[in-house]
Amino acid sequence: MEPRSTNRRRPDGHAEPPLDLPESLSPGLYVHVPFCRSRCTYCDFHVESLRLPIVREYSRALIREIELAGESGFTPSTIFVGGGTPSALEEQCWDDLLAALARNFGSGLQEWTVEANPESIDEWKMEVALSHGVDRISTGAQTFDEKGLSLLGRRHDASRVLEVHRMMASVGVPRTSLDLIVGWPGQQLDSVRSDLAAVQEIDPDHVSLYHLSYEQGTWLHTMRSRGAIDPLHEEQCIEASRFFLDGLASQGYQRYEVSNLFKRGGASLHNLNYWQRGTYLGVGSGAASFLDGDRWKNRPDVSSYIRSFGRPERVAEETPDRFTAAVESIMLRLRLAEGLDLARWRRDEGYSLEQICQGSLRQFAQQGLLIHEGDRLRISDSGFDLLDSILVTLIEDLEEASDVTGYQPSCRSDDRSSNPSPAGLDRG
Repeated sequence: MEPRSTNRRRPDGHAEPPLDLPESLSPGLYVHVPFCRSRCTYCDFHVESLRLPIVREYSRALIREIELAGESGFTPSTIFVGGGTPSALEEQCWDDLLAALARNFGSGLQEWTVEANPESIDEWKMEVALSHGVDRISTGAQTFDEKGLSLLGRRHDASRVLEVHRMMASVGVPRTSLDLIVGWPGQQLDSVRSDLAAVQEIDPDHVSLYHLSYEQGTWLHTMRSRGAIDPLHEEQCIEASRFFLDGLASQGYQRYEVSNLFKRGGASLHNLNYWQRGTYLGVGSGAASFLDGDRWKNRPDVSSYIRSFGRPERVAEETPDRFTAAVESIMLRLRLAEGLDLARWRRDEGYSLEQICQGSLRQFAQQGLLIHEGDRLRISDSGFDLLDSILVTLIEDLEEASDVTGYQPSCRSDDRSSNPSPAGLDRG
């Protein structure tokens, strides 16, 4: 696979234009490596402690599931290896896993991303990844503030992130991405300035900037419930996020999705496929799939997964109805800066969304939260701060217009958020 960019600026210092995207990015392949040395305080993902005998057995079962997918004729456009911490795999498991993916799916890929944590990635693992065809590495930095790193339960320090990205430049990683979190308890604007300065020094091709969320079952959620930590108020989070985004824009980053920006090399194609409601196969314990109109997850149980040896039990199986599909399309498309194509909606759904939601759209436009130009509906930068409430209102409009749409709503709009919850979302 030929790389599409380098980790360097153009001679004129400007950002490169977006990639010419192919007509379809489907299907994607997500590979879940659930092991971590310790759980971060904000993490509610399906992860397990890193125990080498278990990791080795899991890796063999995962490779078998990959082989069976390849034998079935499945051909992905993109691969994303996430977790957990894929880079925490020992060298042999790292090499074996990436070799199996290359052997079964290495031709015709448009993108292959691997997630890495700064403390567990090194030059050898980078070079092995590149040798198998990986063309994009996403690093979980989260912040460069040592107090913030400790609060979030991260195992690295700020200097290690800088060192890792120097390694990436040295070995020639074609595309790099950096994950950051904004809005953690006690974060001040000086901390955001420091993070922006570090981003400028590292100069990654892509940045994912996520708001901290307090998910039930996490350490941070428990501490907040006990009153042991003092979360930022919503206004403070919005202020910090806007300051961060303005700083990234001044460095040449282009926001293409509510939490994602790029300077070179374009968008994350794998995640873009999710936001376009494309199809994907998930392999590994707890991985989700959406193929041929059906959605399911592999049972999120590492021991059960190992016993299945490549044929994991499916759970949460469903076939989304028309109403659910329409709701998901609104939720996902409006995460993107390009927004929703209303002409395509009329063609696909058989009715005018702008007529059904006319009052709400007018109100949001007057408030500066939404932009309606011709057949394009998109959220403004200030609207992204209130995306969930905008989506809930639009979906309620759909529910109330069932006589026009012909839908039979299968679930309540107040149970939804702007996250692509059927699949989850791969970071970076």
